[in-house]
Amino acid sequence: SNGVATFVNNTGGTFSLSGFSTATGTTTNYYGTFVDTTNKPILSANTPQAWTYNTTEISNGIFIQDGSKIKVSNSGIYEIGYSAQIVKTSPGNKQDVTIWARINGNNVDRSSSTLSLDNQNSYQLPFVSYIFELNANDYVEFYFSAPAADVAIQTLRSEEHTSELQSQ
Repeated sequence: SNGVATFVNNTGGTFSLSGFSTATGTTTNYYGTFVDTTNKPILSANTPQAWTYNTTEISNGIFIQDGSKIKVSNSGIYEIGYSAQIVKTSPGNKQDVTIWARINGNNVDRSSSTLSLDNQNSYQLPFVSYIFELNANDYVEFYFSAPAADVAIQTLRSEEHTSELQSQ
């Protein structure tokens, strides 16, 4: 406290170091949990499609704009994670699905993940977390694409696709 760090060792001895910078004021955490309660099939092969959200579970300083944009009101370092129930909707060969992030409409380098679905009704539930430095009014979107239109983000009971965003 007050720029001094005090350390205690395992025998009870202490020593202090001074000269540390101290923060003043309060810190606000910004967060949001957003879901979509509808199925999202891929509409066209090899065509990027944005995830959309129709429900805000909880949020502070982060909101959904235009159905797919997770927009932040404040500059900061944010951890964002997504989880989506991905399903292959028709029989046939294995299907690869690629998911990636965009910030302000631009693809984010090294953000893509590819998963494979082996057969009809094959499900995967990926969870991916990123750390992004965002400015006030920036937005993040998630896109997915597959070589054939037989893949969907599917809602099962209360398991919707979700994106959570938290400032660090």
